[in-house]
Amino acid sequence: MKKTLLILLSALAFCAVAQEVTPGPKLEFKGQNQSVTPWGSIPVNSFLSFKDWKEESDIRDQVPDWEKIIRERNNRELVGRIYQCVGICRIDRGESFFNGSYRTGLYEGDEIQTVGDSYAWIFLFDGTMVRLSPQSSVTFNEFNVGVKENFINARINAGNVLWLSRHENTFEEVDVRETDVIFFPYSEYESLPVNDKKEYLEDDLFELLSEKKTFINHYKSLNETIESNNKLTKKKPTYAFLVMPNATIMGESPSVEMVVLLGGKSFFKKRSTELLGMKASEVVPEDLNLQLRGFDNKTLNTIQDDLWISIDEKGRNYAHAEEVRWLNVGEFLTKRIPSIMMGREIFLKRYSEFAFREKYDPMVLAKKDGYRLWGKIKADEGEKKADLELRLDFLKEYFRRVETSNLLASSRFRERLEERGEKTQAMTYGNYFFITALNRYYKYGEQFRDISDDKETGEVLNSTKKLLWKKMHGIR
Repeated sequence: MKKTLLILLSALAFCAVAQEVTPGPKLEFKGQNQSVTPWGSIPVNSFLSFKDWKEESDIRDQVPDWEKIIRERNNRELVGRIYQCVGICRIDRGESFFNGSYRTGLYEGDEIQTVGDSYAWIFLFDGTMVRLSPQSSVTFNEFNVGVKENFINARINAGNVLWLSRHENTFEEVDVRETDVIFFPYSEYESLPVNDKKEYLEDDLFELLSEKKTFINHYKSLNETIESNNKLTKKKPTYAFLVMPNATIMGESPSVEMVVLLGGKSFFKKRSTELLGMKASEVVPEDLNLQLRGFDNKTLNTIQDDLWISIDEKGRNYAHAEEVRWLNVGEFLTKRIPSIMMGREIFLKRYSEFAFREKYDPMVLAKKDGYRLWGKIKADEGEKKADLELRLDFLKEYFRRVETSNLLASSRFRERLEERGEKTQAMTYGNYFFITALNRYYKYGEQFRDISDDKETGEVLNSTKKLLWKKMHGIR
């Protein structure tokens, strides 16, 4: 009888505690199973142990929202997709890897690297385009959808990486051919320029010899698409947190090219809207900040536009780069990329509606789209910091300490190797970052011309009328 009473009192006490702290509504992300138990990877002995089960049950009783926490931690959100890959684009995911291609999805925690002489363009769901040169690597740590801003955390592991955030500015319409033709012909057929075909008139044969406006028309089409998609994005910005081994770049909607040389210096250049070929805007862009390394260094330095900046090996100092000749050559290849920008607008309309809604329902965003909703990145006066702002504060401190420790450890390791007479060689900048793309630019300089018409006779070959032939040769 006493045992029965004791059990009853314990049950009543448990019910009283449960009434004080009740769990929130059940949250399931898109693609998740009903059960959070990882069937198939459970150690049988511990799973069938009553003692282990009792200990876990007691812990879960103290945290009513334990299932929600587990689901949020296990949910790996989709960051973006590969837009174009030339060569081998290796994706490391967990303990395995595979080669990605057109429209391959990239999840949080994925690392993509261009093996050998390979190139890649990556589309992120906020509209950011990321270009990887050969022997480059980027890890996409997280992509967060906020009520006012989106947030991206990525690490530039090595190589030459161009990070182009989406702006709502339109482009200057210039009659000059594209520069980044290494990716030609593009898998996204609709992003290619439409050839300006001249009508064959016997009374006006000189019309066939007049200059065509294929490039100008392509820019006009691009600008129209940007203005149309601006109704979708509604000026919602993205805050990017870009980590390099010896520095961190952070700010709103940055457009910056970064060169990370393992064991050596790093370089970067913030591109202004003018350098990107965009029309001037009345909106003043936000400052881009640089955080150097050091356990006690919390200073944020403002980055100037259109200047190459070098950071020393230890990440303690930065200055204007002196030798920038090769850097400028590599930068030239992405000077005019209207087809890539058109592809971004196509992917934005196709995949990114969820990232730019005016009002969010957290349950709908989780179940329908598979994303957790975050708060604001900067609280208003008198408000408490939201989770996204707290997350940013944590990342600033975390990566500064971790990367500083990594630099010290690698420095001591090199010193030990040198003491033993072994040589260490840091990564250096060379033409391997761009030489293939540059050769392709000169070799196929007329790649986008209208090759389907004969200027002398105006004859159109039957083979050139077929859609498959056009797609194979990148002609619209």
